Parts: sequence; C-alpha cells; structure tokens
Amino acid sequence: MRCQNAMQIKRFRTVFMLASIVSASAGASFSAPVFAQPGGTATLIVKITGLLSEKGQVKLAMFNSAETWLGDHPKYKTTIDVNSQSVSWKLGDIPYGDYGIAVFHDENKNGKMDKNFLGIPQEAYGFSNNMRVVFGPPSWDKSKFVVKGPTTDVSIEVK
Repeated sequence: MRCQNAMQIKRFRTVFMLASIVSASAGASFSAPVFAQPGGTATLIVKITGLLSEKGQVKLAMFNSAETWLGDHPKYKTTIDVNSQSVSWKLGDIPYGDYGIAVFHDENKNGKMDKNFLGIPQEAYGFSNNMRVVFGPPSWDKSKFVVKGPTTDVSIEVK
C-alpha cells in the first residue's frame, strides 16, 4: 500500500508540474519561432475535446524538443476562451518538425489547475497523441507528432 501511495504522489506531482507550466502560459499569446527548421512551414489546427463545461479557458503549451518538453519555455503558448465543449486553435507558419502539446481546462479562469486536498487535479488536462499520466508524465517520444505538409490537424481529448 505504501509503494502504491508513493507512485500516486509521484503521478500527482507530475500533473501539478504540467499545470504550473501551462498556467505560466496565461494570456492569449504565443512566441514566434527563433530558428526556422528546414523544409518549409505549415498551418497547425489543434482541436481540444472532452470539455465538461462551456465556461472558462483552455491553457495550451506547445514544445518542439525533448529537451524543452514540459519545461518552463514552450515554443508556443495560448489561452483559448471556452464557449462549447470543444475548442480549436489555428496557427500558421509553423516550421516543419516534431512538436508536443500539453493542455488543461481552467474552468474558473484563475490561471492555475485546481486540486483537491490530496493534490489531485480537479480540472481536465491532456497531452498530444492523447497520452495519459501513468506513474509520471508521458515521454516526449510518445507525445510528439510531426508537422509537415500544408496543414497538420491534432486532436486532444482532455480528461
């Protein structure tokens, strides 16, 4: 029982780290790429589904390497107002390459992921490729997706 609690605590800490990272992305802004990757650019369309209410905001952070994955400096970040049980984000001129996304639904617009007294997240969250938190955050290799061609569509279901 004690080992299981330790693993749960580790998992919850990971989710809190994600919440902190994405929460730091407050504001409907994104940073422009510093260095273009060879091969061209694309339009990225991200659809977030599974929202349990039609209120609040979705906080999104997008990373472009294993080294920056779930760190404090996402390549792009945004805040999307929620007005239905799914929202979309469209971003043009994304350099071809690998990317990973982390999101959470900030229902009360307080800029952070709410947790219960045990530290368990009370707001829905998700990752690209719909990876789930199991004994820690999903790895870069499992969460990354490739952007190439004129348009890339990504769907993330929050839970």
